[in-house]
Amino acid sequence: MDQPVNAHWQGFWTALPAEPAAAIWDSSAEVTATAQLPLFESYFRSTLPVLDVGCGSGTQTAALAERFGRVLGLDFAPAAIEHATALHPGLEFRAFDLADTAAATALHDELGDANLYMRGVLHQMPDERRADAARSLSVLLGETGTLFAVELAPAAGAVIQEAVARGPEAVPKMRMVFAHNLTPAAWVDGKLESVLAGAGLSVRASGAITLESTDALPDGTRLDLPMTYVVAG
Repeated sequence: MDQPVNAHWQGFWTALPAEPAAAIWDSSAEVTATAQLPLFESYFRSTLPVLDVGCGSGTQTAALAERFGRVLGLDFAPAAIEHATALHPGLEFRAFDLADTAAATALHDELGDANLYMRGVLHQMPDERRADAARSLSVLLGETGTLFAVELAPAAGAVIQEAVARGPEAVPKMRMVFAHNLTPAAWVDGKLESVLAGAGLSVRASGAITLESTDALPDGTRLDLPMTYVVAG
């Protein structure tokens, strides 16, 4: 991925406290990975490793590790991997650039086919790198793996704008994302499916879910963001 983007993500995770729920998307597994299991577990081959792509501080990785035999957390920012390793000793984490197809090939050579859990990764990437990222997903899946991917729904942009407009004390964790030049991209209906289809991935199931973020409005109301999920392979 481009160096400026690398620097932005590294700066964000370096500035973030190494504690649970510090990032806006670092929701409890009870309302995220664990709650989402009914959406994808039946599609995952139990004999395959699970890769948590964009693992951040490892909250969802830890939850997945309670359900599956081998789970490996991957994140673009080395500082995120440092957080995850400190918060979840004993679990496997590695720095990994999803847009690096050669790295994806090397990881597949090591692990074989894998199931992938990915939340909020593609919409944050520069548009020109998404095709490479999708190809890497295809490589990691191989012939037998399944992808569960969650991204912002098109309506999320308006929700974020309205929340920020509530005043300078609103959604401080979202403002920290913006402060590090990490601006969520605008998505249109079908964008996620189109990006995956470009790498030969077919959607088997899809639907709408909600991100119960760790951020809040001035009155204490939690910021919830509309998301879209797909199961693909």
